[in-house]
Amino acid sequence: MTTLLVNCYLRDAEEKMPHYRRLCTGHSYEVREVTARELRPGFDLAGISAVVITGSQWMLAQEPPPAGLVGFCRSLTIPTLGICFGHQLLASSFGATVARGERFLEFDERVELLEDWPLFRGLGGETVMRESHREFVTPESLSLIGWQLGARSDSCPVEAIRHPDLPLYGVQFHPERSGEPGVRLVGNFFTTIAEA
Repeated sequence: MTTLLVNCYLRDAEEKMPHYRRLCTGHSYEVREVTARELRPGFDLAGISAVVITGSQWMLAQEPPPAGLVGFCRSLTIPTLGICFGHQLLASSFGATVARGERFLEFDERVELLEDWPLFRGLGGETVMRESHREFVTPESLSLIGWQLGARSDSCPVEAIRHPDLPLYGVQFHPERSGEPGVRLVGNFFTTIAEA
């Protein structure tokens, strides 16, 4: 299995990316890393089994993504996991609204799992994950575009989403920085979704 790991960081990628690489390497024969700016509709996904889109310092409520990146996201049909910014990017590419919160959130938080998705297998009805974001997908806009809501928390009404027909998932929290629950969630993505 080859995973396309999309590095969306605007700075400090050398500090952030090792967490993602570790999680992906454990489940992939190969990890092919690209930057978000390289992506466009028609990007060659031959031989790619899964896509993981990272977090970023990019604030979508203030600066929309380039049309090429939106087109790439809208063209995805293979298993994809968007994390934090990647989650927001997937939702906004399909028409959801990303809003700016009052403050930056940086803490571990209890996340309520609302659905019995394969992504959440073995996590029970709730788990603790690392929050590190200021922006979030609004629940009203998620409903309007027809995506499903799978988790929420006290600080964020949209913690996990999925496309109704395609294997596209997003999580607002950071599983790569959440210890064992995060490892399990990413493992579920690869073993129950990407390898299915």
